[in-house]
Amino acid sequence: MDRIFRNIICACLLMPVLFSCSHEMIQQDGVGYLSARVYEDSSMEELYPLLKSGAAAPEPVFSLSIYDVFNNQVAYVEDCSTLAAEPLEIRTGTYTAVASSGSGDAAFDAPFYRGSTEFTVEADHVVNIDITATVANTEVTVEYSEEIKSAFESYVFKVTNGLGDLVFSSEDGTDGREGWFGVTGTLSWTLSLVNNDGQAYEDLTGTLEDVKAAQHYRFCWTLGHEPDNIGAGAITVILDDSMNEKEYELVIDPDDTSVPEITEDFEYADIISVEVGENVPRTVSVSSEDGFSSLVITYPGSDGLTKVETELVGASQETIDALAGIGISTSSVSSDTTSASVTLTDFLPSLPIGLYEVSVLAVDDGLSYTEKTYTFDVITDVDAEAVAANAWAVFADVKAKWFAQTQPEGLSFQYRKAADADWTDFSGEIAADAKSRTYTARISGLDPETEYVFRAVSAEDKETEEMTFTTQKEETVPNMSFDAWYQDGEVWYPNSGADNFWWDSANGGTKTLSIYPTTPAEAEYIYAKGDGKNAAKLQSKKATLVGLAAGNIYTGRFIKAVISLTNPGAELDWGVPFTSRPLALTGFYHYLPVTVDQGNYNGMSGKSDIGQVQIMLTDWSSPFRVSTADGQFVNPQTDPGIIAYGTVDLNKTDAYQPFTIELEYRDLSRTPAYIVIVAAASKYGDYFTGGVGSTLYLDEFSFIYDPESLSVPPGMTVE
Repeated sequence: MDRIFRNIICACLLMPVLFSCSHEMIQQDGVGYLSARVYEDSSMEELYPLLKSGAAAPEPVFSLSIYDVFNNQVAYVEDCSTLAAEPLEIRTGTYTAVASSGSGDAAFDAPFYRGSTEFTVEADHVVNIDITATVANTEVTVEYSEEIKSAFESYVFKVTNGLGDLVFSSEDGTDGREGWFGVTGTLSWTLSLVNNDGQAYEDLTGTLEDVKAAQHYRFCWTLGHEPDNIGAGAITVILDDSMNEKEYELVIDPDDTSVPEITEDFEYADIISVEVGENVPRTVSVSSEDGFSSLVITYPGSDGLTKVETELVGASQETIDALAGIGISTSSVSSDTTSASVTLTDFLPSLPIGLYEVSVLAVDDGLSYTEKTYTFDVITDVDAEAVAANAWAVFADVKAKWFAQTQPEGLSFQYRKAADADWTDFSGEIAADAKSRTYTARISGLDPETEYVFRAVSAEDKETEEMTFTTQKEETVPNMSFDAWYQDGEVWYPNSGADNFWWDSANGGTKTLSIYPTTPAEAEYIYAKGDGKNAAKLQSKKATLVGLAAGNIYTGRFIKAVISLTNPGAELDWGVPFTSRPLALTGFYHYLPVTVDQGNYNGMSGKSDIGQVQIMLTDWSSPFRVSTADGQFVNPQTDPGIIAYGTVDLNKTDAYQPFTIELEYRDLSRTPAYIVIVAAASKYGDYFTGGVGSTLYLDEFSFIYDPESLSVPPGMTVE
């Protein structure tokens, strides 16, 4: 036999509550007085019969706030009725009076009234104001018919506005009270029913939109027919919401006595111990002869405190992947699936030490359900454990995690060379992140190309699991001092010889014009003086056809000049082998620019020329072939092969000045294969733009590997 519940929801406008402030004339210079009595008009236009709890509502008490024209509160009276006996003195001016009674986001039997009006106070006068205070929140009541009360042992109706919620329950007598909600625009409700046989029905839910103040939402729950045996047959619940009828159907098969079954492959107990980092299989299995209408797993969130619910019936692959990412292995479940499993093997040991609940709720197609909750006690015999390291040439950034909810005392690190037996206590500061329960530190003063061992320690624990790392090379590029030069005919090369080739310039492309923009420096322009010392001189020169041959120097090799009357250019390879990770390039420069008189790239014509030094570390498979004729250049901002990059623009100096270019690493996991260092007397020389005669002297380049040598050491690099 069909059973029909009818839920009639009615909205009625609540009439305003009126109060007025009367006065008596009281004389005093420069001020006026306000004396008030409050009258409540409790009449209400009832468009529909209202539900009443049977208790008389208390008479509201109105507070009064006075605001000036700048919206500053100048007076406050907790109970406006006291103004009749104790007048309010107020200076002359224009004000706004705001009366209110009650407050709260959601509460039983607590309507909130509010009203305001503007008034002006004149000297030696008393102003008479009337304020209409209307209901500023929304009322909800619920009524159950006698048929429902006799057929169900429990009927619970929960309503929320997103800020607070109220539960109208037969279990504590709140089902007959008035609920008042702050206006957020929506009201969401849930109806939970349990019949006299203890059978719980699947919750019904709904949301009311466009909810406004001074409306009364009345929910009336009735049975359409006399109940014979609630629990058998099909039950249809109809919600009449502002003439938009919605139906909810619950199908109960009285002959189906099966319920979902939840089992586990581990020993069930009130509290199940899990040791941090262990690898003990733990799988929860669920079976249902009638398939699943819902299968929900509830587990602790990433902070270990919040609870997260995930529906597995119809779950997307994205949801399944997200669960796998935190260590929960399962699969999406369809309605006709009869079995499912949830594996917690990797998830539980990753939690901080403490007590946690994981629950599984299974509802079959007949709306029978089973829920099982597991309580796990995550324990450990150590406070912290090392998890990662990022080793550089002379330092390493290390990371560890702790397991307790709160940070243990004395967290730090110990380290040693793998070949040594004695440990060194880290003496620097650690950086702790309470959200992820991790901490990091920078171990400095290490030897390059050396294997080290480190471990996490605390005030209680010293002998924890060890990890290793190997420091990198402290590599350099030959002839960074620019002392070595050799000459092939009239062409100068910044290398010790043709068989030791690391640096090159555009000299090879301009020799047919007898133009040599890059040469050794004159003696007076060498920064580090002494026997065998030298420096590089880069000077932009006038060139036939292209207009400018910029003085430049770079790590790599000049390939060929492209001779053309219409599109001349050059090809060159940028980059020489290099596998280290320096923090910065440093050196000395003396720049003597002139006004740009060749080309106008970037609007430079007529402006002072600019010098430039760039450095980049790459994992290209080969040097980058630059082709000026084809417009093929390295783009430092977008080239995916660039691991780290830095640059500095140079302006005029009166003498040698130091420079430091810090490398910005874009990827901390990749190893360089090539290094490019390029300097130019004219920054836009690639576009044949610059000033003929601009001269850049360079000397004593070197790499910085020690972060303490930088004015601002780089941030932590371990992930």
